This record gives sequence, C-alpha cells and structure tokens, in this order.
Amino acid sequence: MSDQSVDPREFLFDFVLYLVTCARLHLDEKPIYGAFRMIEGASRLVEAAESRPGWEVDAFLSEQRAAIEANKARMTVDKDGFRQWLSDLAREMAAEATRRNLDPPV
Repeated sequence: MSDQSVDPREFLFDFVLYLVTCARLHLDEKPIYGAFRMIEGASRLVEAAESRPGWEVDAFLSEQRAAIEANKARMTVDKDGFRQWLSDLAREMAAEATRRNLDPPV
C-alpha cells in the first residue's frame, strides 16, 4: 500500500471488504483466526495511513505495526506465544492510550 496513487475510495472499499469477509469467516473458524484477522487489519490500516497525505503515523504506531508483522505468523506455530504476545500488545496499546489521554498535547 505504499503507492500514493491508490484511490482513497478504493482503499476504503478494500478495507471494508476485508473486514466484512473476515467477520463472515470468523463465524465458521476457530476464534484464534479472528484475532489474527483483526491484527492483520490493524497492520493494514497503519500501512495505508503511512502513504496518505495528511495522515501522520507516529513512531509508536510504526513500531507496533513492525511488531505485528514480526509476530502475527506465530499464530500458526505457537498459539500460546501468539496469545501472550497479543496480550502484551493490548497492554502496551492501553498504556499508550492512557498516556495520550492524560498528557497535554504538545
């Protein structure tokens, strides 16, 4: 998605299509696949934002996207490790949300 010539309407449609089809697939598969698809969606959204004029992806989100890319495949070989990593990621995101909501904007 690093191509800035992608029509934003097409990106939006593709992203919504991904989410809708994932929702349908989730009805028939193991719950861990839903977690994988959600984390993939988060990565895709950050990746798309990196190439959108006017959208600024900060260092925290870039680092989290890199962590997602490095860890998402663990779901297929190390479900317990994936679960622990995802718990840690959720905790880091919550801590960052707290920091952003409590610290005044710079």
